[in-house]
Amino acid sequence: MREPRRSTPHGETPYSPSSLLRALTANPYDVDALRRHEPTPAEDTPPDNRITRTVTVLLALVLGFTVAVAVTELRRDAAAEDNPRALLEQEVLDARAEIEELEARQETLDGEIADAQAVVLDGADANDAEHLQAEEGLSAASSLEGTGVVLSLQDSVPLPASPGVAEGTVNRVTDGDLQIAVNALWAAGAEAISINGQRLSATSAIRTAGSAVLVDFRPLSPPYEVTALGDPQALREGVDAGEGGEYLSDLSSRFGIRASWTTGEELMVPARAIGSLREASAPSAEATKDSEDSEDSEDSEDSEDSENPENPESSKNSTEPTAGTVPEDEARKDTE
Repeated sequence: MREPRRSTPHGETPYSPSSLLRALTANPYDVDALRRHEPTPAEDTPPDNRITRTVTVLLALVLGFTVAVAVTELRRDAAAEDNPRALLEQEVLDARAEIEELEARQETLDGEIADAQAVVLDGADANDAEHLQAEEGLSAASSLEGTGVVLSLQDSVPLPASPGVAEGTVNRVTDGDLQIAVNALWAAGAEAISINGQRLSATSAIRTAGSAVLVDFRPLSPPYEVTALGDPQALREGVDAGEGGEYLSDLSSRFGIRASWTTGEELMVPARAIGSLREASAPSAEATKDSEDSEDSEDSEDSEDSENPENPESSKNSTEPTAGTVPEDEARKDTE
């Protein structure tokens, strides 16, 4: 049976601040006597029996079931069709499917154009076909195949980490590295070049966006394989003898960029994607006649002015500058 709490003569509990203060000021030696009658913590704890254990287990089961249901509902909402992430993923998939469909249609139309060109060239002069083939090769509009070399550039392995750093630095191939390698191959006599299947031409651009290298706005991933058609020995010797070879050697020795050469007998560089096309229409017969009449009238006026040396207007126009212009000597002086 639990003992009743004892109280001091003033009505406080034995261990309240006021009772202790009174006891300490009245008789300091009686404080330990009050400590003897302090109730133990075990007297305030609820009893440990089968009922309390059963209630505790049931509450734990209910709480666990509630948490499991909440997690399931959250996952279901995350995977719902109206979730923004799911909608974005579906838009990406739809865009890719549309791109694939357009690329297939482009290939079909390119085949039809090639067939139509072949029909036209069959009835034309043989020089026209050769001229067209040469122009297509210069503009990278047709795929080429032959012997050549493949220059592979790859990021470095992780360098030794500094003290206190978990991972070492990785030196990556940049757009500037690819530009120097490509220019060195052009200078060595390459006939056609492609990087990871992307054909290069006179108007191609090698750039970077973040950590990705872009060739004509198409992202590429390492390793970067630069395929060049031409004499393999001449290409390799031409690159090594120039500044490009020295630059590539410096990349490997100082930054750990891995560069390797391979030769091939049947290398292929694809055609470059066709750029934006512009439509043009033949002018009407009336517009053509009017333009010819205006050109004839201008030619006749010019001939009359040149045949009449006494015309002051013509001599004035030939010797004096027109309004808004500066003589050549004065303009050069101003620039100096």
